[in-house]
Order: sequence, then C-alpha cells, then structure tokens
Amino acid sequence: MSATPADLSANPLVNVPSYPYGAPPLDIIKTEHFLPAIEHYMSEAKQQVADIKNNRAPATFKNTIEALEFSGRNLGRVTTIFGNLAGAAADDSLRAIETQVSILGVQHGNDIMLDADLFKRVKAVYDDRANLKLTAEQSMLLTETYKMFVRSGANLDDAKKTELRAVDEKLAELATTFKNNTVKGTDAFEKVIEDEKELVGLPDRVKAMYKDYADEKGLTGKWLIKLSPPPIDIAEYSENRALREEIHKARTNVAFGGPFDNRQVVLDIVAARQKKAELLGFADYASFVLDDRMAKNPKTVMDFLDRNEAVYKPAAEEFVKKVADYAQKTDGITELKPWDMGYYSRKLKEEAFQLNMEELRPYFDLEAVLEGLRKHAENLFNIDMKQTTGKYPVYHPDVKVYEVTDKSTGEMIGLFYGDFYARPGSKSNGAWMSIFRNRGLNEEGNNDFSIVTNTCNFAKPTEEHPTLLSIDEVRTVFHEFGHGLHALLAKGDYQSLTGTNVKWDFVELPSQLQENWAKQKETLDTFAKHPETQMLLPADVIQKINDMENFDAGYMGLRQTFFGKLDMKWHTTDSKTIKNVEDFEDAVIRDTWVFPREYGVGTQSTSFGHLFGGGYAAGYYSYKWAEALEADVFSEFEKKGLYHRESADKLKEHIYGRGGTADPAELFHAMMGRELDPDALFRREGLLPEDGLKKPANGNEPKKPPAINTGK
Repeated sequence: MSATPADLSANPLVNVPSYPYGAPPLDIIKTEHFLPAIEHYMSEAKQQVADIKNNRAPATFKNTIEALEFSGRNLGRVTTIFGNLAGAAADDSLRAIETQVSILGVQHGNDIMLDADLFKRVKAVYDDRANLKLTAEQSMLLTETYKMFVRSGANLDDAKKTELRAVDEKLAELATTFKNNTVKGTDAFEKVIEDEKELVGLPDRVKAMYKDYADEKGLTGKWLIKLSPPPIDIAEYSENRALREEIHKARTNVAFGGPFDNRQVVLDIVAARQKKAELLGFADYASFVLDDRMAKNPKTVMDFLDRNEAVYKPAAEEFVKKVADYAQKTDGITELKPWDMGYYSRKLKEEAFQLNMEELRPYFDLEAVLEGLRKHAENLFNIDMKQTTGKYPVYHPDVKVYEVTDKSTGEMIGLFYGDFYARPGSKSNGAWMSIFRNRGLNEEGNNDFSIVTNTCNFAKPTEEHPTLLSIDEVRTVFHEFGHGLHALLAKGDYQSLTGTNVKWDFVELPSQLQENWAKQKETLDTFAKHPETQMLLPADVIQKINDMENFDAGYMGLRQTFFGKLDMKWHTTDSKTIKNVEDFEDAVIRDTWVFPREYGVGTQSTSFGHLFGGGYAAGYYSYKWAEALEADVFSEFEKKGLYHRESADKLKEHIYGRGGTADPAELFHAMMGRELDPDALFRREGLLPEDGLKKPANGNEPKKPPAINTGK
C-alpha cells in the first residue's frame, strides 16, 4: 500500500489503530471519516485492478482470478463498517451520505465488472479451466468469478452497459431511500397514553417500558408507545380493542403515505429491476435472480409455494375459524379483524394448553439465554465463547464482544459482537447477522478468522424489569447465532466463498436449524430456570410449548407462503401493468391470505425491507425452502441425540464449514447421505402424517405438486 496522505493520517479508517486480531476501531470512527477513506481506497483498488488488467503475462488463475479476489480488501473493510453502522447506529449525518456511498460503490463495481479488457483475461482463464490443475475451492472461485462478470453485464455491448450502469445507480439510490423512509416512518409514530386504563391487559414489564419512554420525553405520569421495538405485546395482550386497531394500522402504515411514503419507491424499484433483468437477457427479475440459486427458475419456486399453500391454507382457515368462534364466545366479537388475531389466538392457545406464555418469560432472561447459547455452542461444536470487557472498541455501550475459540486446541476462530437492544431512530428494526470480516487469506498469506455481528431489537432492561424474552425471541437469538456460526466455523482460503457466501436459498439452513435446539429440554435445562425458585422449565411445559407451535403451524406457514408469493409476484409481473401498490398487493392477498386488507390499513410492501431494502428480492421463499432442508437435517439429531458427536462433526464440516466452496445440494447430500425428504417439515408441524397429506375439515383433498427439487 502507498504512503498515507497527510490529510488522512488522523483518519482511523486509513491510519488504523492496532487492536487485537484486526478488530475495527468502532469507538472513534466518525461520519466525516468515511468518504475520504472510501475515495482513498477506491483509488487503491482501481490501481490494483489496473495492474491485473495490464499485466503483459498470459492470464492465469493466480495473476488474474486470485489477484482479483485479493484486490480491494481495504475498500471492502471500510464499506463493511459503514454498512454495519448505517444499520445499527445511524444518525442524520450518516444517513445524509448513505446514498452517495452506495452509488460510489455501484459505480466502482461496474467499472470493474464492465471492463472489456479485464473480462478477456477472466474469460481466458475460464475457457482453459479443463487444463488447469485447480483444487475444488479454486475451481469454484474461477466459476463464481466468471459468472459474476457475466451476470454483471460483461457480455453486453457498450450501449447496454451504459444503460445498466444507470439502472444500477438508480437501484442503489432507491434502496437507500426505501430503508431510510422505513426507519424514519417507524420512529415518527408516538402514541401518548394519559390514562393507565387504556393499557388494560398489558404485562407490567410492557407498561414500565412505555413509562420509561414517556419519562425520557419529559411526559411525567404518562406512557409513550413507539413502534420500535415492535409493539407485539399490544397485539397479543391488550384488552383495549381500539388500541390494538390503532397500533396495527400504525405498523402497517409505516412508509405508506405521509412524509416518508415508499409507494412510488417500490414501483420504481420493481421497474428498475425489470429493466436490469431485460438488459441481461432474462424475462423478469425473478428469472435473473433464480438463475444463480438452488431453485434455478420461478416455476420451481412457484411449485414449491403452491405445495406449501396446498398444505397450509386449509389448516390456516381451520385455525382462523377456531379463533373467530372463540372471540365470539368470549367477547361477542362478530367479525374477527387482523388486529384481533394475535390477542384471541394467544388466549385460545393458552386456554387449550393450560399455559400462560407471559408466565414463561422469567425463565428467559436475556443474559441467561446468552449463557445457554454459549453452552449449546460448546456442546454441539466444541467451541468456547468468552465475553471480554474493554479489550475491543464498540460503537455503542450496549454491544457485547466475545472471543470464540476451539475448545480442544484453544485456537481463536472468531470475534462475536452482540448488539441486542432496540434504539429507536438510529437502529433499523428486526434482527440480523452481519460481518466485519469474513474468513480467508490476507495479504500476508495468513488465514484470518471471521469477525461477526448479531443485531436484535429487544426492549432494554429497566431498574425494575430485566429483559425477559418470549420463547419466539429466544429462538430469534438462536437463529441469528446460527448465521453467526456459519461465519465463525468457516474454513477456506477465499473470503468470497466462506461463511454465509452461499446460494441464498441455502443461507437460512444453518440459522433456522439452530432454532430446533431452543425447543428441546436438554438445551433449555442449561438456562431456562426461574429466577426466584431456580426450578427448571418443566418437561410437560416444554412439550406444551412445542405442541402449541404446531397448533397454529398452518396459519404461520401460510403467512410465510403469502410473503413468498407476494415477493415472486412483484418480480415476475410486468411492471408496466402495475397501477399501484395497494391493488397489486390486494390481488395476492385474495389468492393466498386469509384476511383482506382493511380500510385505513397500509400495505406490507411499503415497509418490507427484506424485499426492497435488503437482499431477499425474488428470494423470500428461501425461508420456507431452507426450513424444509433443516427439518430433514435435524431429524438426524432427533434419532441419534441432540449432541451426537459424529453427527455434529458432520454438520460442522459440511454445512457450517464449507460455505460456498461447493454446491449446496452436494453439501446437503454429504451431511445426510441421501437426497432431501420434502415432507420432513410438514411431518414436524403435524400437518403430514405418515399416510399422506392431512385431510382438511372441509373434506377437500389438497393437491400435491411435485416435490422440492434441491437443484442437484
């Protein structure tokens, strides 16, 4: 690297302070550091690429493919830090440059991918691949590099390359606008409660949280409801039907109308994606995306979703009828509305199973859950997690940092950053995993381990109330750590192939798989203790929790299927025929979902960050796709033991360790020794007995489309 210019010497992104294992200097980075560092390292990366392109020696794997893999590392380091802070610790100054940073990144990427002379060298190596003596990982890197160039437009003529550049820059701008509108729209809503009677039914912990929010705003003696963390407790516990309706509408109206309206943004994103797909020779954006996924094409995905709907919809309709009957019997509700569903379904389930879910929360103090997660990881993968204090800088005092080591050798295998509490206005809603660094060789030829983050939005503890999780939130912790494990346990030399750099419809397998352990007594016994009695969560209660989950499995399965179909419809429909977001979404609702969109209620799409602000466009089906895979994988542990050493070692080697170094269908087969059993998930949910599909209450046999094609 060239000498650092004097005006950058005080920039911690360029003149990086020395922290153990290359941990980023998160405590001293300021917004004004990013653009100068990005521009500096873009120049460095451009020179590195120019050196590759202008090399007079014939193109080889080492001087072209591997050289490209190692180029731009400093730029990637800086933009990764920027992306993490933009999601978890943004302020107005950071948001103000987010679009500029995104567009600069797109322009830089296109400068590389659309360079005809550079592509000639890449293609020369690819065309000669049969004569090269490459390892399996090298062969995969060569294939993926070539595909990346082609899918980025390297084969287009100059006029179409110019069009594609403009489309990509527009998409970068639109995605940032969508995300910021959603964050600002979420933060803009505030509901002040002056009479505690309006909060009837809410647990004390929830009322205490809303009281703290009010106190922070100087609203002494009042309560303040916000949309972050998501007010799920109001949907499930509030006896005030009018409040449930108001909050339901507020949540669905985020970025729907008003100053942060995303409706036109969504239409513009869909149109731009279609234009991009057409430029690259595909009929629609879904076809473009799926060409590089396990599913391969939209028909396979729609067959998969149709199969789900065939199983889930009759069960969902049956469940909704039970809830409606219960609401009418208990409170005289003559027409069940969407804002009634959470409240009455919870009450119905609790009554049916004689189980109060709120009374379970003391068993799930977040700190205890994290300790249980550590013990689980140790038992399953023979690793250890040790929390540190003050050794590594963080961007917020709430962030915890753990050193992760191999228990048998003591070798460091990664750093894990956990950021678990909601911060309205600066932190995006939801839960996610990200990285500061992927596993792979560095410039000195050493294999750096991963630096991983998990981000959640749980309510911060108060003096009177610790952070007590629901069982679903416990599973969220295990889910996101499953993604983290995918990166932490990675093996391999090339960062672009390690960790979560896999086919998108495979990426949720390692995460969703971990949720299974959070349902088992053997795992729960390590942390689910009542703080006062120290009693473990009883076995019969754990069984009830799991049975309760199957009680509405059809409803929840259909919900995910609806989201998958909404996604696919957005990305297979000619955008010129779409008049507005509302009518388009309503048509999908009529075909798939069990509730119509109510008057005054916004759309799912205008705040659906997975589709329009993240990476799940034409890929939301992957949650259910991967769930089918993980249900089958977990059956191995159900048969042989939750912590069966041989099975766990296979899981570590083939699913978590290999990343994108091999085809995911091959990895699944290596783990299981056979092809996928497509019915494993339905059986687990109690919807598919051994003798075939469950017959619904209406007596109509559900259709059974072709089974899942894993792509092998």
